[in-house]
Amino acid sequence: MKSASAYFYSIFATTLVLIVMGAVIVMAYEARQVSVTLKENLTVEVVMSDDATIDSVNILKATLQKQTFVKKAIYVSKEQAAESLKKELGENYLEILGYNPLYPSFRVNLNEAYANQKSFDRIQRELSSLPGVQQVNIQKSVLTELDKYLRNFTFLGLLIGALFLAFAVSLIFSAIKLDIFSRRQVIKSMQLFGATRWFIIKPYLARSILNGLISGVLAAAAIIGISYYLDYQIPLLGLTTDLFIFALLFAVLILLGIFISFFSTLIALTKYLNYKLDDLY
Repeated sequence: MKSASAYFYSIFATTLVLIVMGAVIVMAYEARQVSVTLKENLTVEVVMSDDATIDSVNILKATLQKQTFVKKAIYVSKEQAAESLKKELGENYLEILGYNPLYPSFRVNLNEAYANQKSFDRIQRELSSLPGVQQVNIQKSVLTELDKYLRNFTFLGLLIGALFLAFAVSLIFSAIKLDIFSRRQVIKSMQLFGATRWFIIKPYLARSILNGLISGVLAAAAIIGISYYLDYQIPLLGLTTDLFIFALLFAVLILLGIFISFFSTLIALTKYLNYKLDDLY
């Protein structure tokens, strides 16, 4: 009975670890998707000189579209910039000035792979060197803050996952130790009759695979339930829209559950069978 109770707690602990890891993976994936969207929507303003001609605009547009780091480039004339400013402010303050001081420009969106602090200086130099370009404005601070939050989130997720993994492994060790103790007389008799170590540990490893499979299925079911609940409460999240990613996640959880349970059991058995069975307690 004690052995069965210990195995129940080891399954429970492994399931809890997998749920936490699954939740961290889902949140990391969603954070990654949000990061990609934000980075690709980050606007680089390429300001042209006030006397730019139609030919120079077309040449610059063609040049921008050839750049590997450019995802999209939209031309904004002086008149369009003035109209946009009027909508933002609610009033046309340019009428007070009597002229339009704004410059024509291109609003450039970068490919996500290049929307990082390391690439910005190079991109700014290359864009500034193009004919007809007067100034290049990049929102570096926004990207810096985004990268900082993602790094902190990743570190916190890994730390929580490591703590729960250590907790699960310790419970599995306790379960194996208790089971070996409860069967110490049988194991000693098997050893006296020449049973190999593999013959003794094989049932435990088979049980560990079953326990890991159960934990993985339970964790996958929990993640499904949590995801559908969150989608029902907050439809904008769209957690269950990418079925392939979730199917892959559930397969990973099941394999991870088997891996954790199997190797924890193997290590525990190797450790405790090296002891004298009477010295376990």
